Amino acid sequence: MRTGSRQAGKANGQRAAGHRPARRGRVACGLVALALFAAAGGVEAQVVAPPPVDAPPADSVAADSLPSPRGAVLRAVAVPGWGQVYAGQPLKAPFAAAAVAGAVVYAVSRQRQYRRYERAARYAGCVDEPDRIDFEEKCSPDILESTRDEWEALNEPTFASVKPIRDRARGQRDIAVLVVGVAYAVQALDAYVAAQLAGFDVSEDLSVRLAPERGGLAFRVRL
Repeated sequence: MRTGSRQAGKANGQRAAGHRPARRGRVACGLVALALFAAAGGVEAQVVAPPPVDAPPADSVAADSLPSPRGAVLRAVAVPGWGQVYAGQPLKAPFAAAAVAGAVVYAVSRQRQYRRYERAARYAGCVDEPDRIDFEEKCSPDILESTRDEWEALNEPTFASVKPIRDRARGQRDIAVLVVGVAYAVQALDAYVAAQLAGFDVSEDLSVRLAPERGGLAFRVRL
């Protein structure tokens, strides 16, 4: 019995020894295959850092740094040219300020001219046609004394000759006031548009071209 058990133990040991080289061979083949796969780019390790918890989104930060269209308009109305500086276009500021200043100077000069002709016409009316107007109210000694210089400066014209000049000067004054309003509105609108388009991204890939195709031309826009 002991001889039989010894022989059986030797046989089992020989079979176990025969299986060890086979297992080692399979493990080695698996390692070689994994190494080849990694070398070919099949395995790529990536480490992604988690975003900061308290970091605000990039869009909100960019939006907060952009100029406000309402703020640009208010600044442009307060001081012509200030809205352009606030909107990020300072080169436009001198032109906006000059346009409004020029319109104001023109309006002031037209107002002075109208006042001169109006006072001369009042004095001429008191002299030439006292019955046509309320002489006591509009031709008091104080009014005559204050308007005589303008009348004499125009070579003592009659009321009929100075009246159309006065009316023309009043029309020019009204147009000058309108020009001031338009200049203010245009520069304020320009500041509003500049602030509105401050965050508009114009890419270098933006293009428009005509390309020939079978049967005609194709209009292509690349954004």
